[in-house]
Amino acid sequence: MHVTDVEAIPLESPVDTVRMKTGETEQTIGVSPVVVKVHTDAGITGLGETLTYDPTGRDAVYAAEGVNALARHLVGETPRDVSQRWSELYQHAKRSGAFKPLSAIDEALWDIAAKDAGKPLYELLGGAAGDVAAYATFPHRKPTEELVEDGAWLADAGFDSMKITVGAGVERDRERITTIARALPDGFRLSMDANTSYSFPEALRLGRTADELEMEWFEEPIAHTNIEGQAELNRQLDTPVAAYQSHYPHYPAVDHLRANALDVYQPSLYVCGGVTAANRVATLVEAFDERFVPHAFGPLVNYAASLHVAVASPACDLIEFAVYDDDADDPGQYVASPYVANQDEFGLEAGVMTPPDRPGIGVELDEDVIDDLRIE
Repeated sequence: MHVTDVEAIPLESPVDTVRMKTGETEQTIGVSPVVVKVHTDAGITGLGETLTYDPTGRDAVYAAEGVNALARHLVGETPRDVSQRWSELYQHAKRSGAFKPLSAIDEALWDIAAKDAGKPLYELLGGAAGDVAAYATFPHRKPTEELVEDGAWLADAGFDSMKITVGAGVERDRERITTIARALPDGFRLSMDANTSYSFPEALRLGRTADELEMEWFEEPIAHTNIEGQAELNRQLDTPVAAYQSHYPHYPAVDHLRANALDVYQPSLYVCGGVTAANRVATLVEAFDERFVPHAFGPLVNYAASLHVAVASPACDLIEFAVYDDDADDPGQYVASPYVANQDEFGLEAGVMTPPDRPGIGVELDEDVIDDLRIE
């Protein structure tokens, strides 16, 4: 079996744009996917996906061009040797910074391998290691009073934790997390994400309040490149420090683990190097007895790949689940990828996320919707 063609399809954002604070700035973001199809002479097509946050779709077009550039090194090769293909493509990706294209192609190659074997992807990664629950997250900053109400709404749907956005100032955030944490249902856990907004002293002050509230983790409290600062926060705080969504591929995890910088590792499959890199992060994290919780903001082709890696890792008991519809009767049902024909097979059931029992990553596309959303 050999690769005959690679398609990169940039799509308009299927969800509304939102305002989000990242570091010191606030920006308007969308979720513009790039769906990748890797075709073979055996009639098997693998699916992968990366995403961009540019609401205009221009970044999605650029990412698709990056896929096309890497594809020149893939056509004619056998897709079964996924690790070898990853190593070859990585040599090109690291020079150009094309980690999103690499990630999407890698997911598609794993999809081919699992379809060829007639098994769900997680079985090729070692099989299911245990149940994986989901924590709810939101694609935009919500008012405190809404998040208080959301706790009961999410608990009724089977969630037992949620993550909120912070970064509006230490005192405001201390008041915010205290109000929410004290209003949540018994046993419902709360984590927070600062998106690298704070300096070390500010993060330490907010982290002390998180300790008092026994929060689940403090995500990206400071710059993701500040390993020493993360390690010092991890030493001084009881609240686990979480990060790694901005790192790629798996190699930086070694430095973080040696420094004891993080308790929770959150690689993003859409940019870290796909299934191959994320699975290697999971293996390293398990060896150091830390926690592996993939950053999985969506959309669904990429989310499916993330879920398979999560299910196969003994270090993982939780995965992100973005709640895009504030008015949904069931916030645990995935709704943000209308171009996936079987998105109703992805959702929280009895508090657990389980990938579809189909060969590959388990995703079927709706080609009509793909054509409607395609950026020409």
